[in-house]
Amino acid sequence: MQKRRFLIGLMSVLLLVASLGFSPAMAQTPVEVSFWHAMSGNNGKVVTDLVAKYNASQSNYHVTEQNKGNYNETLNAVIQAAGQGQGPNIAQIFDLGTPLAIDSGFFIPAETAFSADQIAQIKGDVAAPVLNYFTVGGKLNSIPWNNSTPLFYYNKDMFTAAGLDPEKPPATWQELEAACEKIMAANVAPYCISMQVYGWYFEQWMALQNQELANNGNGREARATETNLTSAPAKNIMTFWKDINDKGYWTYTGKLHDNQGANQIFISKQAAMIVESTGALNTFKTGAETSGFQLGTGFFPSNGDIERQGVIVGGASLWIGAGHPEEETKGATDFIMWLLAPEQMTVWHKGTGYMPITKSAQDALNAEDYFTANPGQKTAVDQLNAVNSSSATAGALMGAFPQIRDIVEQAIQSVTSGEDIDATLADAKSKADAAIADYNSRLTTEATPEATASG
Repeated sequence: MQKRRFLIGLMSVLLLVASLGFSPAMAQTPVEVSFWHAMSGNNGKVVTDLVAKYNASQSNYHVTEQNKGNYNETLNAVIQAAGQGQGPNIAQIFDLGTPLAIDSGFFIPAETAFSADQIAQIKGDVAAPVLNYFTVGGKLNSIPWNNSTPLFYYNKDMFTAAGLDPEKPPATWQELEAACEKIMAANVAPYCISMQVYGWYFEQWMALQNQELANNGNGREARATETNLTSAPAKNIMTFWKDINDKGYWTYTGKLHDNQGANQIFISKQAAMIVESTGALNTFKTGAETSGFQLGTGFFPSNGDIERQGVIVGGASLWIGAGHPEEETKGATDFIMWLLAPEQMTVWHKGTGYMPITKSAQDALNAEDYFTANPGQKTAVDQLNAVNSSSATAGALMGAFPQIRDIVEQAIQSVTSGEDIDATLADAKSKADAAIADYNSRLTTEATPEATASG
């Protein structure tokens, strides 16, 4: 009798479940969403923690995250896997990979994957200069996430010792050189400024002078076919870089892509200033505390002879993989919307140092008086919000961009080693334009070009 009653009761439960339109198996099996990224170390841990928090917050989707190496390695891994129909639902792709990601055909444009309401929410919340970079042909192709700009850092104690105002960092090249003259005369450090040879800085200084790096609206009105490396603004940059080198103001380790070496020169008080990503702020705060000096921050210095336009956003964005079931794509968009919410964006910013790119996150940080205790982060946000949106500050789109950045870095080394500026820039333009032509020609073939970058 008891067994009969048990069976009747079990059947009643099953009938009730069926009447509600789902089964126990459906309720317990979330849709799997794959997420490939390039974050490692501390930043990778923050990603892991955020993904775990998302998975615990709901039961419809389960995100599995995987680190695929540096930016370049991640992009190539995604392209190769997608070519075999095995790409991830979400891929983190660095800024220079934007044209290749579009050309590959392996991704769904964000404005197709997300609902109209979601896109409106994103465009209404993400800072305009950030949207400007990732909007191509009037369409948002990917969703900005870990983004940064360059910033100026300085040793306030050295400024004071040299008779400079420690609360007034140089805003222009000319002010920087004047400050360097006093710093070197006061013998407060062996060098004035530490700065790695980095094409990103060259690109920033082109934009700050309102000069596009490439033709056809920086590759945004039509595909770029040539660079502007022999323009007057390009020559201005090389002249400035050569000048601070020849005067003994500037130092670096002699190696390309050695930001850690350049950073250590500044932290160890061998130089009074440095320019670096906003993402290095936590590194410098810790270093200043260890070495015993007051850290100051300022806007990335510009050419004082030309009205300042603004810096270019760097970093990476999140792309939605094509060819996946609709429910997986919905899960991918749900996770990304969750990441952009102020509760997560503030955690991301505090944990990694990447910019709080949404207005809602900036408002949340202001509400807790975060920027009072973190003035360096306020400098970074103020600089971002001061950008004049244009094709120059949007940044260039070139399929061969990674190679071109390497070419520019080699040109900087040549000029600071004594080579003629005009001849060096002409050679750099010839090589860069050839790289663009080669990339563009391969778009007519079936093979998708792989990324090659400095990482």
